[in-house]
Amino acid sequence: MDLDWQAFYTSIMPIIPAELASDLTVLGTFVVASCAVAARFWPRPAEGSKWLGLYNLVNHLAMNSRHAANADDTKPTKN
Repeated sequence: MDLDWQAFYTSIMPIIPAELASDLTVLGTFVVASCAVAARFWPRPAEGSKWLGLYNLVNHLAMNSRHAANADDTKPTKN
């Protein structure tokens, strides 16, 4: 499916009030930035940990995948 994002936004923007759109943009930006900072300093919990689900959610929201510095936390660290 080839989705034209510009056409999608052009059709959806008249429906959403400007105040709500700006609030959602600020909130979304804050969530992504906060998760990016948390993902930068949060080491991967052990397998089976109750925090692993939250860790994966934070990394997903932070868009911390592929080329991120700590994307592969399973590598052994050198001390």
